[in-house]
Amino acid sequence: MLINKINLLQGTDSCRDFSAGNTLPLSARPFGMHHWTFQTSASPWRFHPSHKKLWGIRLTHQPSPWVDDYGSLLITGSSGHIFDKIESQASAYHLSEAILHPHYLEANLLRYGIQIQMTPTNRGAMFVFTRQTSEPLQVRFAFDGNYSIHWERSSDLISGISHNHSGGVAGQFGLHFAAKFDHEPTDFIRTADGGVVIFPALVDRIELRVSGSFISQELAVLALERELSDRSFTELTKEAENSWVTLLERIRIIGENSDQEDTFYSCLYRTLLFPRFLDELNAEGQVIHYSPYTGKAEPGSLCTDNGFWDTFRTVYPLFALVYPDKLRLMLDGWLNTCRESGWTPKWASPGARDFMSGTYFDVVVADAVAKGIIDWNIEDAFKYLLKDATEPSPNSSFGRPGLEDYLKLGYVPCDKYPYSVSATLDYCYGDYCISTVARHLGKNREADSLEKRGMYYRNLFDPTVGFMRGRRSDGNWETPFREFGWGGSYIEGGPWQHTFHVPHDPSGLIQLFGSPQSLCAKLDAMLATPPRFDATHYGTEIHEMTEMTLTHFGQYAQSNQPVHGYLFLYALAGAPEKTNYWVPRICSELYSKNRLPGDEDNGEMSAWYVFASLGLFPHCPGKPEYVRSTPLVRSAEISVPGRQNTIRIGKPYFSDQNKNGITINHHNL
Repeated sequence: MLINKINLLQGTDSCRDFSAGNTLPLSARPFGMHHWTFQTSASPWRFHPSHKKLWGIRLTHQPSPWVDDYGSLLITGSSGHIFDKIESQASAYHLSEAILHPHYLEANLLRYGIQIQMTPTNRGAMFVFTRQTSEPLQVRFAFDGNYSIHWERSSDLISGISHNHSGGVAGQFGLHFAAKFDHEPTDFIRTADGGVVIFPALVDRIELRVSGSFISQELAVLALERELSDRSFTELTKEAENSWVTLLERIRIIGENSDQEDTFYSCLYRTLLFPRFLDELNAEGQVIHYSPYTGKAEPGSLCTDNGFWDTFRTVYPLFALVYPDKLRLMLDGWLNTCRESGWTPKWASPGARDFMSGTYFDVVVADAVAKGIIDWNIEDAFKYLLKDATEPSPNSSFGRPGLEDYLKLGYVPCDKYPYSVSATLDYCYGDYCISTVARHLGKNREADSLEKRGMYYRNLFDPTVGFMRGRRSDGNWETPFREFGWGGSYIEGGPWQHTFHVPHDPSGLIQLFGSPQSLCAKLDAMLATPPRFDATHYGTEIHEMTEMTLTHFGQYAQSNQPVHGYLFLYALAGAPEKTNYWVPRICSELYSKNRLPGDEDNGEMSAWYVFASLGLFPHCPGKPEYVRSTPLVRSAEISVPGRQNTIRIGKPYFSDQNKNGITINHHNL
């Protein structure tokens, strides 16, 4: 079964200074409201496979250790003495003997002789604690930050609220939770970070059903009744398994070997975790959500935990290709973000966070429209896209800092704004994408203006150095030019990592370099130039620098998103053989069922591998086309409900599929 090919530990062997994924071993329903994970540490890096003690199973909403968690709690089993802090209660365990699946977690707490099992629902989970010693069972709840927890003796309900967050919230934020056991507790002991529920000595097995709501205690109880009441652990586990299998089976591959298949499906699993839906159901069965923007319950759906600077590149194009029904629902969820915040989302967790540059929801909308997902309120969405492109933002969590200068000068000036080159390239691409949405809506005047602005990237190309370069308000170039300087005018990279980011106009990029051969020569130099960097701006060697340096691909830094379309430029410049040489090397040398080349970033690093394996790459999301390359798998079949044709790709079909050129239209697949 495909679900058995997934390795939840892929990418978890990471730390602050070096990322092999920076992932958690997450068990959840696809795009589920709550995720669950083993916890072995206190920091944002809350799990590591080398740790020998398990604290318990954590309810988490953390999209990245750099963003941190919110609305969390930890549940574990214990017996005997109750320690005041959860880390003192942690138990030795054998990770090699634990079971970690997207739909099921299991571990043995050796200190207590307790087996702990868990399976997730959309808004909760069911636990089973089984003791193998004579000590009475205890179930412990622990929290980060402010919380409250209560035992209601009359109903045997454990309830409370977890208030922890790292920003991006409004109002009286918190995760309300409700928990029910199948046996009546004898006592409840408070600790410094939560509480412990005590059970009679004769009870050998305890079932716990728990749910959470960001809106109210009443809705947490209602979710408990709807999703978990009168359902056996076996039934819920099978239901959770089916929720994954249904989506995984949309892509059936035959790999060159089992390791390749394991890597492929482990990556595909990662793409189906984020964004999460914060959707809840009220007493009348209507979809509502807690809004981190207004601080109250609002009607309809809401998505969160997503950084568009990363995910526009491959995640949303993968949804458009394989999961258009899910993408259609997400667009409604993100449109509610626009309505409630007044702006398009940039980095949401759970609300607006001040990370990265650009307004890349523009690209997601354009890509959906280009690929035929048009049965939603595009006109309403366009209002917010146009606002991105025309109105100054109140802060860098929304909109485009430096927009007024961009409109006046044709670029973001480096003497007034950080990351000016990156921002300019971001805005140009965004403008192009908004122009395509305007054209779809018949707004040709706006489309013409925005399309023209999409060419502003030319204002930052300096032919004397052969790179995109920072430019001052007076029109002069930023000096001195630092070929290996990271930061300053470039975000999480330098000139080598950002100069080729013109996905909407590869022919124009070729013109800047003089010819297709010259562009290919520059790409050759990127891959051959030693991985030097100047860390002056950051004041230290950040992990992306380390990761680039320790590979064998020169200035090409697969560990971070800016370069992810560059190898496919070879094909667009007439050298597909070079794409077909470098892409398999990246896949085989930097990806495995255990590791990823850098931060996984809400599915983007994984979706890149999925596309590369299939021999299709969305070089310009917002256009209905893919660059074709040699598939790495022997064959693949993509079957989407509602689509008449099964997409067949792979080596048996490769020569036939490539007979008409290097690109293929989405609608011709």
